[in-house]
Amino acid sequence: MSELKDEIEKLKAKIDDNAYSSRKTEAASFQARRRSDIAAMNRFVAQFLLACHWIYQNILSPTGRFLSIPARYLFRGYRWLWDKVVYRQDPYKNRLFSKTRAGLFLTATIVFAWFILIPLLGFLFDVGVYLATVRKDEVVYLTNSQEIIPEENVHSIQGCHSLPCTDDNSVYFRIRATLFNEVWSLVQGHGIFYPDFVAAAVPLTISRCTITSYGMRIKFVVRNLDIYPDVLRTECTPLDAEEGPAAPAAN
Repeated sequence: MSELKDEIEKLKAKIDDNAYSSRKTEAASFQARRRSDIAAMNRFVAQFLLACHWIYQNILSPTGRFLSIPARYLFRGYRWLWDKVVYRQDPYKNRLFSKTRAGLFLTATIVFAWFILIPLLGFLFDVGVYLATVRKDEVVYLTNSQEIIPEENVHSIQGCHSLPCTDDNSVYFRIRATLFNEVWSLVQGHGIFYPDFVAAAVPLTISRCTITSYGMRIKFVVRNLDIYPDVLRTECTPLDAEEGPAAPAAN
């Protein structure tokens, strides 16, 4: 009886070994690896689509609904103006479409958008950035004022918050004649905003400066999006001037 039991156990162990070897061979086969890769890809695609759906449902869709409210009102107003302008009446008071009026109205729209609407949107954006990030009478150490884009009258200033300057406390500013900077200068009683004169107040040597500025200072944003904080006012004193003249040597 015990011998029969041993034979059964050996046979069972042999069957298990053969089954294991078969599964191992199948797992190492090309078909098995392909099925595994396809399953992993399907799982990734499904998870990616779920993440995209969440972004659309929780970020893009609410943002789009919010931005579409003023867009719908603007579009309705534009359609109303279009109907009023591009049609003319014949002697029998029938409204007829006029290509000339439509062309002139479209030209006026392009001119308005380019010279008024886009600058106005930029001005409103700068107003929001100014209110959120303005720093008045900030003390920094600046140097190396230079004109980097002559055709647009854009200047740059480099410096740091404290001495010695390091990569951790360094700052990089721009001086530009934007619409907001012009309005700010006029409101503050400084007259027309001249980037050249604001930049000229920063000597080539390290100077202790009191400035008014606004804008993002996150280095990732500054470097990758080319968005630098703007300087509106500068008042600088070179460090050697602060120390005063050297004392005469003793005889």
